[in-house]
Amino acid sequence: MLIQGIFLGLSLSFMVGPLLFAILQAGIERGFRAGLAVAGGIWFSDVLYVIAVQYGMETMAAVTALPNFKVWAGLAGGMLLVAFGIGNLFIKKTAASEDPQYERAAPARRQRSYFQYWMKGFLLNTVNPFTVFFWIGIAGAVLIPGGWGTRELLLFFGGMLGTLVITDTLKAYAAKRIRCFLTPRHTQWVQRSIGFILVLFGLVLMARVL
Repeated sequence: MLIQGIFLGLSLSFMVGPLLFAILQAGIERGFRAGLAVAGGIWFSDVLYVIAVQYGMETMAAVTALPNFKVWAGLAGGMLLVAFGIGNLFIKKTAASEDPQYERAAPARRQRSYFQYWMKGFLLNTVNPFTVFFWIGIAGAVLIPGGWGTRELLLFFGGMLGTLVITDTLKAYAAKRIRCFLTPRHTQWVQRSIGFILVLFGLVLMARVL
């Protein structure tokens, strides 16, 4: 069970999507801790989905079976991606290395900034319809047929979530290292490129459910 969870976590970690770009963007903008904050929001969302799959599978299945659930979930997730992307495209941001006021800011202000990054990761993962159907698919294809007990479930989910934590942490660290080699112009270009990618993901998601 542990090996299965690890392999599933690795397959998820190598997927290219909005979550990856959100972690990279935060790491480039504000450094390792900001990237880790986004990842932390994603992890918390995944833990909630694990609990829902474990104890509320019937409720999740009933909700997803509601008329037009996929459409409304896709529209909500798509609009969220477009909103974050537009923010990147049109709101001028300054990297932490170029913002002395940010470095001298009170801890409370920095904590608010990290919380905003955390909330971004949480919302991107929670409202994403792919995440909802992924967890339902896991329950239907792996958990229910396998008839696993508590020990097996802990090993499976522990292996998967542990792998995601390690790989997402490495992504945030890699973004910090990349940031060291970027000039202000490069940083702005990266931010706008990620913004464009997020908008594109959002539009594609909405188009697919309509």
